[in-house]
Amino acid sequence: MIKDVMVRLDGTSGDDVRLAAVNQIAEIFESHITGLFFNVLSSFVPDGRNGARAGQAAKLLDTAKQAGDIVEATVFERLTRLQHPSNLRRFDVVGDGDISDTTLPLARAVDVFVALRPNAQSNEPQGLIESLLFGTGRHLFLVPDDQKAMVPLENVVVAWNGSRESARALTESLPYLLHASKVGILVIEGESRTDADPLKGNDVVLHLRHHGINAVKYRAIAEEDEIADALIAGCRALNANLLVMGSYGHSRLHELLPGSTTDRVLHRSPFPLLIAH
Repeated sequence: MIKDVMVRLDGTSGDDVRLAAVNQIAEIFESHITGLFFNVLSSFVPDGRNGARAGQAAKLLDTAKQAGDIVEATVFERLTRLQHPSNLRRFDVVGDGDISDTTLPLARAVDVFVALRPNAQSNEPQGLIESLLFGTGRHLFLVPDDQKAMVPLENVVVAWNGSRESARALTESLPYLLHASKVGILVIEGESRTDADPLKGNDVVLHLRHHGINAVKYRAIAEEDEIADALIAGCRALNANLLVMGSYGHSRLHELLPGSTTDRVLHRSPFPLLIAH
């Protein structure tokens, strides 16, 4: 079950989308919500090499912390408005690197971290999504930043390629699959198919049926550089509300390179994405 949900909040309009997703998950699973607020002070760190400048910077630093108090109050009010058990943790940090380093161990002790899906511009601090994806051992629930309203997670599609990563994603998604009314297993085959390809995914369907989930397998044809588009097209055709996938690729370095399958899905998926490594 999903009993602990974590989300980074920053006081911007992006919080509306993040909190809508968090609220949906908490409603389904009666979850506790932990919000993280990072007050970034990078431009106000005192320079000890110049006494006068250090004194001025210290005053600016104090001002920045007070400004953070205002944002923190706004974030706290938004969080408590959800009417679920929750708490907010604040951290004054130097930069984006500190955000990732601070979040990683915290996210390992929850069931899911909710964030905005990347698109043409970064919606989360640099490196945060990559750090959490490869470092937590948990799944991420990523939402398009232009999602106007959450829809019930009733129709879930699981991308299956037989890899360890897809198995991890499948396991992480079981609570959502048990809640869904429709579950599809989508297998992408290459144009040069082997005799074993038609059997891929059959064992997963059987496994889910042992869990009481009446999954159905679907197949699509695409070459490696077309897999992301095929996954998204398949989900559209099946009217999916959620795509479950493991990180694709040949290595951690490759999986989030621009143009890789994982990177393309992260930047293009028009629906929420449950991803695990």
